[in-house]
Amino acid sequence: MIYNLPVHAIALFYFFLTELFERCTTLGLDKIRQKETSVDSIFIGVKEMAANMGVSEKTIYRMLNDNQFPFAVKIGGQWRFRADRVDKWISGQAGAEQSRKNINYKIRVSDALLNGSVLYRIHGTNRDEALDELLSTLPRTGSFNPTALKFSILDREALVPSSLAGVACMAPSSDHPVFMDRSLIILAYLEQPTDFKALDGLLSRIIFLILPANSQELAILMTRLQRLLMESGFLTAIMKEPPRKGLLEFVGKTEDTLFPGWQIKADDSPS
Repeated sequence: MIYNLPVHAIALFYFFLTELFERCTTLGLDKIRQKETSVDSIFIGVKEMAANMGVSEKTIYRMLNDNQFPFAVKIGGQWRFRADRVDKWISGQAGAEQSRKNINYKIRVSDALLNGSVLYRIHGTNRDEALDELLSTLPRTGSFNPTALKFSILDREALVPSSLAGVACMAPSSDHPVFMDRSLIILAYLEQPTDFKALDGLLSRIIFLILPANSQELAILMTRLQRLLMESGFLTAIMKEPPRKGLLEFVGKTEDTLFPGWQIKADDSPS
């Protein structure tokens, strides 16, 4: 039917199609450019990442092969890094490196108890009240936040109650870590056996509250404490509520017996 139209109408029709095609093409290119600009603002490449870290591009590729960048993605066959997470990740790595240098790999339960305290006749009709009384004994210095610490401890307890055989081994949650200037343990004897919702159904009589300086020392102290509590003689002895001095000596001697030669030299510790 187009062949029956006048020449000027056909020319006008083709002019309209050409104009429409050019505008669509321009619009499409603009969107592509905008997308590329948007991607460039969100992600950086291997070269920029290497410059930010002060390492070679070869090192970046090696780290990629080792899956050391949780925020790296491949776009168009090339590695890209989330720009908004790079600085935070690099700062975190530097902080972690410094923390590793400060880890006491020789930390013992008796050492942490010496740094902390032994409390007797702790009041509380439930876990929250007992925990409040324990935390009230800690000095309010520096950036210490008792509310954040209590939230972290209860967050861990909500996952699974730590109390077994009448002994609760509490510590901050790994999801909401709270660290002290140095690792310490508070050993608390409850005035009355209290329901801590233990898996074995037994009422809790003792609380070991581990307050670590870092996650590594928490793992060391928790492992050593759990091994100590596996000894029936150890549990029986501490249930008698001995005086602080005698208790510290007993814990230290029991550790020496259970962990003979367990000493990590400074040169052997991870760097």
